[in-house]
Amino acid sequence: MKNKNHSKKEDNFLNKLYFIIFTEIIKNHTMKNFALFTIFAALISFSSCEEEVPTVLGCTDINATNYNSSATQNDGSCVYIIPGCTDDTASNYNSSANQDDGTCEYTWAGTYDASEDCNGGWTWEQVITSNGDEITLVNAFDWGPDITVPINGSSFSVTNIDGVIVSTDADGVQSEIQVVYTLISGEINGDSITMQYNISQLDENGELNETSDCQPEMTISTGGFRYSSEKKKL
Repeated sequence: MKNKNHSKKEDNFLNKLYFIIFTEIIKNHTMKNFALFTIFAALISFSSCEEEVPTVLGCTDINATNYNSSATQNDGSCVYIIPGCTDDTASNYNSSANQDDGTCEYTWAGTYDASEDCNGGWTWEQVITSNGDEITLVNAFDWGPDITVPINGSSFSVTNIDGVIVSTDADGVQSEIQVVYTLISGEINGDSITMQYNISQLDENGELNETSDCQPEMTISTGGFRYSSEKKKL
């Protein structure tokens, strides 16, 4: 193979030189021409020698994220963008995806075993329904009325929601109390939901006073959970 650095003019010169030397060798079969033969062989070897190109391993696919323009041999290391949901708590999690495309979906709807430590501790069955980008807490926190809130993927947070709770006093008498949910927030993680809600009431001066600060935990019901048998009290 010819050296890539040879020009066409240089190749013509060498070809003429080979011809002259070879002709002289044919005319004179003597040892004194052995030197010419040696030179002839050396020139052929020199002109046939190609400079070796070192092998550079790497990704040679220009469509890969780690394409190496200097690589001369593909080593199988190419990496490609695979869009999808990368949150393993989502219902449509894609274990092959390496770039989140914002398509994650979360299943909020269900029947949950719920418990909280505030207000003397309480356990109840919390039903949640979903409709697009909203969920409804049926008989929210076991206080009576439903509450509907907008969600943003795996979480939600709303403030200053006017509401009514049904509280039962020590004598078993139920009453409706006007309240303000100054905060209701939640985050879903697989089959579990962690929430927080703060309840405030207006005093005689029209000021909001916080009466409850609760962080209920909810887990998809599998049966056998014991709920509080009494009525909830504020």
